[in-house]
Amino acid sequence: RANVYPTREFLARGRRETQIKACRHCQAENETCSHIIGYCPVVQDARIKRHNQLCELLVEEAKRKEWVVFQEPLLKDPQNELFKPDLIFVKENQAIVVDVTVRYESKETSLADAAMEKVRKYQHLRSQVQELTNTSNIKFMGFPLGARGKWHHGNYELLAELGLSNSRQDKVARRLSTRALFTSVDIVHVFVSQARSIVRS
Repeated sequence: RANVYPTREFLARGRRETQIKACRHCQAENETCSHIIGYCPVVQDARIKRHNQLCELLVEEAKRKEWVVFQEPLLKDPQNELFKPDLIFVKENQAIVVDVTVRYESKETSLADAAMEKVRKYQHLRSQVQELTNTSNIKFMGFPLGARGKWHHGNYELLAELGLSNSRQDKVARRLSTRALFTSVDIVHVFVSQARSIVRS
């Protein structure tokens, strides 16, 4: 959480002439925590597992409130480009399109920027969502979680829309943030263990 894990980039600080800082698994110039947790292809499966776990927690809460859930529906825009939002929650005449993402908190606005990015990515699919869900009241939301455990306050809007009480929202927020943090730690462990297995072989 303090961003002091001994990555190659961290160990090279102050001695860049002698220390390698490139990723030990891929061609990335800097092996940073952000690169390991969010981008390195060697741990892609672990990232997918983390993402699916977080989505499933939201699905559980929505189903308790009697929302119908579409998971990763395939939608094509007018240019025939394929999009796959993570979740669409439907109840009565309302649909909420949600895309979950975990971002490394490299700056104060990292999570807010990610939320807006997800809205921009999918909001042009309004007519496709309307056709899929047979609803007219449609909202698009990004749902970013911090890899280091930070909670985006805007995520409370979705939890409230799903009908969760204030106390339940706080419990779910803590659960999601904790899961994002610890699964990010798991990703670092997988990254390091992969490197050790290569060295042994």
